Amino acid sequence: MNKTYWGLAVVMLFLGLLLTTQFRITSEQHIDPTRLRMDELVVALTDRETELAAAEGRIRELEREVSELRRSLNSPSQEAELERLRLLAGTTAVTGPGVVVTLSETPEAVTAKNRVADEDIWRVVNELYTAGAEAIAVGGVRLTSVSGIRNVGERILVGETMIASPVEIHAIGDPAVLDASLKLRGGVIDLLARWGIKVTVVKSDSLTLPPLKTQPAFRYAKPAESAGS
Repeated sequence: MNKTYWGLAVVMLFLGLLLTTQFRITSEQHIDPTRLRMDELVVALTDRETELAAAEGRIRELEREVSELRRSLNSPSQEAELERLRLLAGTTAVTGPGVVVTLSETPEAVTAKNRVADEDIWRVVNELYTAGAEAIAVGGVRLTSVSGIRNVGERILVGETMIASPVEIHAIGDPAVLDASLKLRGGVIDLLARWGIKVTVVKSDSLTLPPLKTQPAFRYAKPAESAGS
């Protein structure tokens, strides 16, 4: 019986040592899942902090660029150029010296031949532009490079506004030059007079022309890229 007891004790001791060794090896080979997840979160958080710092740096860089653009747009030269473009585009009211030209039919007889037509207005407008007019309005409608003037029955359509005779044309520029250009011998006034159209020209020290009622829409034209871009 003593042999049996000691034999059993040795077996139990051996099994205990074996189990202890196996547990120790298992513990060394496997990392705590909670610890592993925490390490991953730390790495992810570090990456996000790095990305956030880079994004904040980019934002500060863009803010500096915007500030520089605002300063350049607020410079006197840029403001002057912007105002000049507004005047050319007709988007702002303008005032200055110039002439008022009135076209009307002769009172003796009004026929289709001596009725004021779109081509008569265009002749006067083109002469005024050639003489240096900086802004023109026909029947209270500001003209631009895309303005239209055409006959619609016995009336005339300027842009989207219907007008009738007598037609007033306001032009801003040097009054003396504009007046002399229209009154040249054999010029536009003499030509219209032969067709029964009466033209009067009045010089003015101060005229005010309205801005465009509607902004022109461009379907095909767009700014061209500069050679350096």
